[in-house]
Amino acid sequence: MPLRRRDHAPEILISGMAPRFDVAVIGGGAAGLAAAIAAAREGRTTAIVDRMPRLGKKILVTGGGRCNLGTERLDPGAFTSTRPAFVASVFTRFGTAEIVRFFEELGLRIVSDGGRLYPSTNQAASVLKVLELEIRRRDSAVFPGFEAAAVERSGRGFTLAAVDGRKIEARAVVLTGGGKSYPALGADGSAYALARRLGHRLVDPVPSCVPLLVKDRICHFLQGQKIRARVEAWVDGRAVSRAVGDVLFTAYGLSGTAVLDVSTGISVALHREHKNGAVIRLDLLPDMDGEELKAELARRLNGRWADTDLVSGLLPEKFGKTVAEWIPAGPGPVEKTAAALAAALKDKRLEVHGTRGWNEAEFTSGGVDAGEIEDGRLESKIVPRLFFGGEICDVQGPRGGFNLSWAWASGTLAGRAAGSGLA
Repeated sequence: MPLRRRDHAPEILISGMAPRFDVAVIGGGAAGLAAAIAAAREGRTTAIVDRMPRLGKKILVTGGGRCNLGTERLDPGAFTSTRPAFVASVFTRFGTAEIVRFFEELGLRIVSDGGRLYPSTNQAASVLKVLELEIRRRDSAVFPGFEAAAVERSGRGFTLAAVDGRKIEARAVVLTGGGKSYPALGADGSAYALARRLGHRLVDPVPSCVPLLVKDRICHFLQGQKIRARVEAWVDGRAVSRAVGDVLFTAYGLSGTAVLDVSTGISVALHREHKNGAVIRLDLLPDMDGEELKAELARRLNGRWADTDLVSGLLPEKFGKTVAEWIPAGPGPVEKTAAALAAALKDKRLEVHGTRGWNEAEFTSGGVDAGEIEDGRLESKIVPRLFFGGEICDVQGPRGGFNLSWAWASGTLAGRAAGSGLA
């Protein structure tokens, strides 16, 4: 059941006065909910404002609706940031054990599936429900549909103004407005403007874990086909990442888990650094070494197999016509033909000319410069009593529960510091 709308704090009843709180949290996603709970547990009056009609909508789609809320393999070194030490300062204070304890105290049972942590119900709704229940128990105010247009500093702290004219005041603010991925679920990048107007620098946000745009006949002929492959991302002639997993050929290019896993470096190179020369290299038969493949192809060529049948039983049948086009033209020694074809199958190179947009990106790479945020406390080094948490920071992890781990941990520490720092 959605949290009830509250239009004023209980202690503010004078008409015309903006409701006032100790801590206001801007953004009702994973980090925002964790921050509000942490601040309220410090005994502070707390409010959450969010532009969406309901809090936590993005949580409901994570992990394919199961909510991969954490990982047993949490490692600060797996994250990218302008300051890796900043990431470590958070997880040394609030790591996997603390995340599990946090949810278990809320009544959520957690199970591990290959090192990934999920609610035992296998439903993301269960995660959101226990967070909502704690928000209610702590009597935090919730302002849905509050699209923050400005955050102004004043003698008493901060004034938050919404697009529709509503205002609230707070002694401290936690900015957890998220990145730009999945704008339909609330993360549209508007919180970046608030941070910038308060004096903070942004590392240019770009789509991360995102499908790639490729113009190649193989994508056209194989669209809809999924295979397991080894994928390497190359930029300027240098390998920047690699993964093994699903590759999905599409009308526009490439998707699938392995492609998403290597896409960030390419997205940064293309969108932030404005480079050219990004290439995906595919090993279409990762479980078969080159010599073994060459020998098998030579056997088939010697057996006068039809060109379109040469990879039957090795790759899905849809590959037959495509691979036949890779056979060198004209007569030649079987061994040379087999070697050339094996090389193409083990190292198919596809030029990448772009990425899909924010609606298809799982995460955001970039955000508020981590060098401007205090280690551990997540307080702004520029504006006292302004705190940050979640994806708005220039911190991004791989798929598999890493980014939600960052949300819970950074949100909790920011909310705790905001609450405990008020005299």
